[in-house]
Amino acid sequence: MSELREDNFKLENSPAPLVLTDFMVITWNVFNFVQDLKHLYSPELLDKVTKAVWAIKLNRGPDMLPFHDHHIVVVSDKRFPDSKTYWRGVEVLKDERIEACWEEYCEAKGKDINETPTGYKGNRRDKDDGFHRVHEIGWEYATKYFPCFRQAGYEADDFAGLLYREVRDTSNKLLRERQKLMLTIDRDWSGLVDESLNLWWANTRYPGPKEKIQERLAGEDQVIFHTQYKLGFEINTPFEVFAAKAEAGELGDNLPPGAPIEYIDLTQPHRKYDLRDFDVYQPFVEAVCDATPNVNRDHYDQSIKALQQIGVPIPSPWLG
Repeated sequence: MSELREDNFKLENSPAPLVLTDFMVITWNVFNFVQDLKHLYSPELLDKVTKAVWAIKLNRGPDMLPFHDHHIVVVSDKRFPDSKTYWRGVEVLKDERIEACWEEYCEAKGKDINETPTGYKGNRRDKDDGFHRVHEIGWEYATKYFPCFRQAGYEADDFAGLLYREVRDTSNKLLRERQKLMLTIDRDWSGLVDESLNLWWANTRYPGPKEKIQERLAGEDQVIFHTQYKLGFEINTPFEVFAAKAEAGELGDNLPPGAPIEYIDLTQPHRKYDLRDFDVYQPFVEAVCDATPNVNRDHYDQSIKALQQIGVPIPSPWLG
C-alpha cells in the first residue's frame, strides 16, 4: 500500500496552521457519536458527555494528522429566519434555468417532476431534538473559545470560498504562505485546494477498509483523482471540479445536471450575495490572519480523561 499524504505531511509551528472548521459537519459527527450512548446515561450526564466530545473534536483539529497547536476558526450555516433557507434556496425557486434543468432531468430519468423535491437541499433528513441539543451545546462551547462566524442566508461553504479569495488576492504574506487546512466532509470545499496557496482539504470522514480512496488529507492530485473516479470527469486543477459538478448535477444539494455554476462555484461570489457586504467580513479576515495558536490542550486532556473514566470508547484518531 502506498504511503498516504497525511503520513508525511509536516505541520508548521510558526505561524500556527489555520484550521477552517465546518461546524455543521462536526455537529453531525458529535450527534452520531452520542446517539449510541443516549440509552446509557441520564440527560444531564449525556449533556456533559456531549460537551466533552465537542471539546475533543474542536481542539483535536484534523485527526488524520498529529495533535498540533493550530489556530482554529469555526464557520457555520445559518438560514434566513423568514424563509428558513439559504440564499441559494431563495434564488433557485425563481430561476427558470433551474426549472428547465429539472424538467430535462425528470424526462430523461422517467420521473414525475411533481413528485420530485426540487427545492435547494429539499431531500435532507429532518433534525430531531437530540440534534438541536448537540448543536446548542457545541455552539455555546465554540463561541466561548474560538472565533466563530455565520451570517443569515449563508452557508459554511460561502466562508470557505471567502477564505480562498482572500488568500488568492491578499497582500498579506502570512495569510498566503501559512498552512491552511479546510476541515469538512463537504467535497465542494476540495475545489478550493491550491498547493501554491498552501490550501489543503482535510476530510472528517473515515474511509472503509476496502474503499479505493484512503487518503484523507487531499492536495491537488487527490482532488483530481477523486473527480475522475467518482464523477467520471477529467480535470487538470481542483477548481475545475465546480464546472464538473455543474454539468453532472449536485443532487446532494438538490441541484440538477446543468445547474448554473454560480450556485456551485465557491471561487467567485454571487453577484447579489457577497459576505464582504456584512459586518462579519472584517472580523473573519482578522481571524484567519491571526497566527496565534488557540487550541485548548487542558480542555482536550480533561475531556479525554472524563470520558475514559465513565467508560466511553474513544476512537483512536481522536487520541492524537
